Amino acid sequence: MKIGIDDMRMFLRIVELGSLRMTAIELNTEPSRVTRRLNALEEHVGIKLIERSKVQSAPTEAGQLYYDNMSRIIEELEQIEVEVAGAKDTPKGLLRVSCPVDFGAQYVSLWASELQQRHAKLEIEILLSDQYVDLMHDNVDVAIRIGQLQDSTLKSRHLGDMRMCVVGHPDYVNANIPNGSREELANCEFIRYQWLATPDMFTMKKNNQALQIPLRGRLSVNNVGAIANLVHTGAGLHYGPIWLFGEDIQNGKLVELFADWEKPVYPVHALYKYTRTGYLPAKVRTFIDTLVSKMESVQL
Repeated sequence: MKIGIDDMRMFLRIVELGSLRMTAIELNTEPSRVTRRLNALEEHVGIKLIERSKVQSAPTEAGQLYYDNMSRIIEELEQIEVEVAGAKDTPKGLLRVSCPVDFGAQYVSLWASELQQRHAKLEIEILLSDQYVDLMHDNVDVAIRIGQLQDSTLKSRHLGDMRMCVVGHPDYVNANIPNGSREELANCEFIRYQWLATPDMFTMKKNNQALQIPLRGRLSVNNVGAIANLVHTGAGLHYGPIWLFGEDIQNGKLVELFADWEKPVYPVHALYKYTRTGYLPAKVRTFIDTLVSKMESVQL
């Protein structure tokens, strides 16, 4: 069997996904065909590259060396192809973007659509999830993350800082915080967000005073859109992002409590995969530039 560049790309994805079966699904082919092509590649280089098992496929020592060098070569080849084609600065092809559900629905999806109107050859697939994805494993080009970063192997660009607020329905606030005191706030029922970095309390500051507020509550949800609906029914207070509630606060549907107290902010970043050559595809660069520009107009 003749070995080509597609076989080398397939090998890279086997290592990144850790599975021949998942590679076959991504390539829309049969696992047996992936196995045959891998066998042919190993025969071509004269050494075993992948240890197979029913649970996971992992590179051998030689396979890891082959992966490290081949991934660099493929990156350089793709960069050359783009430059030779004269499309170095033209966003095109499929761009896969991961972002939090409600932030993506309210902002990112609209920004992506606007970007496509300027670039006819650009395809965008937006993956909405409040859980972090593995950019390499899930073949994602850009991931929008809210909170402190932990992915040291990824490149990032700071997009802005998200301000937090405490909100509630006017009826709930009038019934439970009639005097607007901090003691009343500390005794309120909070609808909690499951994936908040510190889900049990938050700290607010004013005039060198710091006050810790417990997030007591019997109901926790892993989606801020669902939480917003509950707040509107008067089910409790919520400590969450101002961008989600700003319009309702302005029109009086919700009340922001202790707005003059400083609360924590969460950084917002765009993460993208590291390349040894430093090459960043035009589709990724242009999309991130768009995010930076659009975020300046968002009340975070």
